[in-house]
Amino acid sequence: MSVVARIVCACVLMAAFFSCEKNSSFATETGSRLFPFNPVSLSRLVLAPVDPGKIKLKDPGPVRVYLYEMKVNAQYTARGYLFEGESGALEKGGHPILFGHWLGGISNVDSSEREFFAEAAAFAREGNVCAIPLGHHPWMESSTGTAEDIPLVIGQVNDYRIALDILFSRFRQKPAKAMVIGHDYGAMFSILTAAADTRVGALVIMAPVSHFYYWNRILRSIPEGPVLEAYKEAMLPYEPITLVRELSIPLLFQYGESDEYVNKADGLSLIDAAVMAQKEARWYKATHSLTRYPVITADRKAWVDTLFAEWSKNPQLQAQK
Repeated sequence: MSVVARIVCACVLMAAFFSCEKNSSFATETGSRLFPFNPVSLSRLVLAPVDPGKIKLKDPGPVRVYLYEMKVNAQYTARGYLFEGESGALEKGGHPILFGHWLGGISNVDSSEREFFAEAAAFAREGNVCAIPLGHHPWMESSTGTAEDIPLVIGQVNDYRIALDILFSRFRQKPAKAMVIGHDYGAMFSILTAAADTRVGALVIMAPVSHFYYWNRILRSIPEGPVLEAYKEAMLPYEPITLVRELSIPLLFQYGESDEYVNKADGLSLIDAAVMAQKEARWYKATHSLTRYPVITADRKAWVDTLFAEWSKNPQLQAQK
């Protein structure tokens, strides 16, 4: 089968993957153009209680933890963790928070969904609701190194948007916007999700690179020359450095001065590309494992809390895109 035929086939499967009874009303113009998405019925949501002790949460306090599953079709089920206070669905107050984690397996707490467990529990204790999708691409399905990555990228953005659907469903009085906090690949897909979905009100962007091919070349050998150039050209509309230019929401960039995976010049290029955003960029004496540093976590929490206070005081701020 030719490359073109495989791409067409993958796109057909992707469209079926997220088919549903109605189109999303939360799509931006970019979302409608680049990231087709139809919400999956929440009747398919299954929440399985998780013992906080079994996921090694120390002193979780009054927090409920669930493993969520949303069956999209016979081939795929979206999965992740949900953290909320003991009172369950909220009448009012609180905010939805989506976490996108680093690429890695469960053996490394820094590079799996576990890196955000303690942070999600802390936010949940304060009355917020948090979701941490497990992730599909590239966590479970690696890069192909070809234009066939496009439907995989679209599918992963849709996986995050399903998590947003679940988060907003936990509030009886719907909030206007969600906070999204992403690290590594999770930060890259957070940028894409914000460009696609109007429900994202602010982002914390932790140590991403500007282009997928920088890291995808580690996951999959992509030969120099015409093959790599064709891949760059095909992926350009979906790159973080392309889509961050469209964001006008508050952004906090966090990077480590000693990051072993991110070149500082590349990080600066991504920050500079956010030309319309209300942005802050902070550099720390840290490696790529930003969640290991209490001072960085506290700094992130303070920025988020300040924004939440502004949103609560003036809902019009949260309603802006």
